Amino acid sequence: MRCLVSVAFVCTLILPAIGRAQEPQFSKPGDRLFLSAGPGRTLGGQLTGLHVRAEYSLSPLERVVGARLHLGAFWTPTQSYSRPSALYGEGSTFEGFGQSAHLDFGVTGSVTPWPRARVSPYVVAGVAALQQWRYGSGYYRRADGTMAESFPPGSSTRGGFTAVVSAGLRLRVGRHLWQLEARQLPGKQSTLSLGTALRF
Repeated sequence: MRCLVSVAFVCTLILPAIGRAQEPQFSKPGDRLFLSAGPGRTLGGQLTGLHVRAEYSLSPLERVVGARLHLGAFWTPTQSYSRPSALYGEGSTFEGFGQSAHLDFGVTGSVTPWPRARVSPYVVAGVAALQQWRYGSGYYRRADGTMAESFPPGSSTRGGFTAVVSAGLRLRVGRHLWQLEARQLPGKQSTLSLGTALRF
């Protein structure tokens, strides 16, 4: 996320001339609907999975400030993980396995400094309703390898609201619009996705 934010910032410094050098790029009505997919990680990077998202722009893409609606889904296969823990002394770890799925629906605002350029950075912020499902188990292991405490397999579900922040690059290749975006639901998940506008 930090890397893409840095890239987006640098682009805001060097792309104005490039954007002005290009002929104006006007979007079609069908350009407002984007489908995106890419890898994602849960809080703490414990589980890695696939994120897919449909996003509709409520305002024309030629505007600097816009609004979007999105529906996203995130799923991970069952996988094992290990993380350091000081609960049972230095060198102890928590070993576990788990699976997770998220569904989020929200509205965001976007700022695109040069919306008609062939390449333009943008930033997004907003809020989403989030529903999470989790399944897993684990145990604490001491530094000497002995088990300290274990937890039986279990599942949980949780709903609520979360912030949405992201930064990305929008590119026009031929007659198609593409976007590369790093997105975070702070404290919940982070994703990197590549998307394209649907033409209809």
